[in-house]
Amino acid sequence: MVFASPTQLSNVNHDFAGLGATVVRDSNTEQIVGTFFKFWLPRVREVFVLGTFNNYDFEKDASDNPDPIEIGFALTELSDSGYWYGYTPTLKYSPTTPKDNEYRFYVVGLDGKNDWVADPIARDTVQREPDVNDSIALVVDWESFEWKYDNYYARERRDFRRYIIYQVHWGTFFRPENEDDYEQFTLGTINLADKRLAVAQRLKKISAMGFTAIELLPIHEANGATDAGYNPSFFFAVESAYGTPEDLRILVDEAHKIGLAIIFDVVVNHLTNDPSKSSFSQPFIKGWYSRDNAPWSNHILFPGQSDWGPDPDFDRPEIRNIIFDCIQMYFSEYHIDGIRLDATTTIPRNALKEIVGRLLVENRRYEKFISAEHLTNDPFPYIIGDIGCNAGWDKGAFNSGMGGAISQPIRGSFSALRDAFETNHNGLPETAIKYVLGSHDEIWMQNKDSAAAAINRVGGPFSDYSRMKMRLAWSLNACAFGVPMMFMGTEYMTERRWDSFNGYNASNADANRVPFVWEPDASSSEAQYILMVKHINELRSRYIAMRNPNRDSQLVHVDNDNGVYAYKRWDGLGNVMLITINISDGQWQRREYQFNTNTPNSSWREVFNSQYVNYGGWTGSGNSDSNFSPETDASGRMQGINLPKWSLMILKKQ
Repeated sequence: MVFASPTQLSNVNHDFAGLGATVVRDSNTEQIVGTFFKFWLPRVREVFVLGTFNNYDFEKDASDNPDPIEIGFALTELSDSGYWYGYTPTLKYSPTTPKDNEYRFYVVGLDGKNDWVADPIARDTVQREPDVNDSIALVVDWESFEWKYDNYYARERRDFRRYIIYQVHWGTFFRPENEDDYEQFTLGTINLADKRLAVAQRLKKISAMGFTAIELLPIHEANGATDAGYNPSFFFAVESAYGTPEDLRILVDEAHKIGLAIIFDVVVNHLTNDPSKSSFSQPFIKGWYSRDNAPWSNHILFPGQSDWGPDPDFDRPEIRNIIFDCIQMYFSEYHIDGIRLDATTTIPRNALKEIVGRLLVENRRYEKFISAEHLTNDPFPYIIGDIGCNAGWDKGAFNSGMGGAISQPIRGSFSALRDAFETNHNGLPETAIKYVLGSHDEIWMQNKDSAAAAINRVGGPFSDYSRMKMRLAWSLNACAFGVPMMFMGTEYMTERRWDSFNGYNASNADANRVPFVWEPDASSSEAQYILMVKHINELRSRYIAMRNPNRDSQLVHVDNDNGVYAYKRWDGLGNVMLITINISDGQWQRREYQFNTNTPNSSWREVFNSQYVNYGGWTGSGNSDSNFSPETDASGRMQGINLPKWSLMILKKQ
């Protein structure tokens, strides 16, 4: 939004606003007085803006409309820069009549050829088939949104070490519980109050499980309504199948109300591989905004893979500015707390470093969480040390934790356990986002043979043994050095793979054909697992020792023969925790297993046991007797305790 005096409105200049369409208000009355347009496209003769405001009806055939050149609002080019701009008082944003907010560019080339161009910087679009050239942009008045809870829990939302992330797909998670027809929800025929209620209920469910942050899968306008969001058509527009820009702001505001930080997954390294759907593949646009066979293209970097789609031309400063503006828009217009950059291996270093550096400077007062997925074996020296991100996705924690430590028969690998549990990125745990049970990539049905529900990686559903390992997996993830992350639905130990259109109720040969419900019976194994997730998450949040840097930790017990290990962690408040991990079939039930603690003459009490009976484990698995406080001798060796198989147990020093 721009506030301007009448004098400024009559002398509008190139720097008046960013690219796209910007609502303009009078600085004295704050009334909407028009719209400012800015568009980058070099080497064309003329650019016009058309819409209802100048009596062009996009629903009619061209033959039934006036000549666009005769009635169009003409933009002015700044010298020969390719930047076209102009202010019109005729198009005034209407909150009640969306059709009045529609616009489209009409471009005349140097050779006299002309064509429609959808604004690649559109904040919202009305999709018209069959191609993106028919997409109509919508003016969005983002400043009029009333943020009610923006300052709630602001300090906590800036403390990245407190993050316990729940990864969410906007479209399949927030629809009403009783709504089976996805189309009715996404196309807006569901009562608005019910839609809001669905959002509030889901947010409360996430918070009740002890999660402190939500990471939304990409919310860009994407090719079709059945995707996870990783094939954007427009970078700036919101996926219309899931809701409006205002719907998304309400989600963010309601999340902040209950203390949940919001992270957006941002895909700015490519657009959809269907050129007819890509805003960067339009006539006139193609070749200026994108670059064919760029050295950073995924199909160049990863031979044999399918091409993800047009690559932005990161060598152009104008395109780097557009990418920065897109990400900064999420911070300034949606008030989110962080972003995750997708597949940064396909963004050249100079562009990535510039964009991240500008984001850090622009948001230094607000301390935004900037993370990245970098598809290499050890991304951290580059993505954190060189580029300057706060964190990176640690897929190695999934590969090692689930693959090498937990899914193995009889006994897991100690080296794999250490890879999953420890972090050495400048000693800062928040630099590694860990998802031992898998992210969307590992569970998403579209990934075919590589996709599997977490429980199917540890023995399959309906087995006490596999549920035992599931309990260990999240407990390990919650206690490990790093930021824990769980993909939605995993807390149900479902055997279903996730589908980006039908959620967990898609056709799945591996799944028991009972409909998936988000509110399981309190006595079910699902509810027991959710209770465990809640308790271990709350322990992590309650004790700073559970999330402190590596320097406040020590590996104090290594028993490779039995697959049992223990870490001691502490903080400056006097809290000392012993995290015991058993990755084997071995079990000690007569208080006969002894740990080294490196804490002489101390007394301890069990505060968590992943195999506790109320979590679905078994009676007597741990040391929950209120009268039992195991003690250590002068050497720091603890008297015998019970130790269940495939478990994580936490004892707190008294």
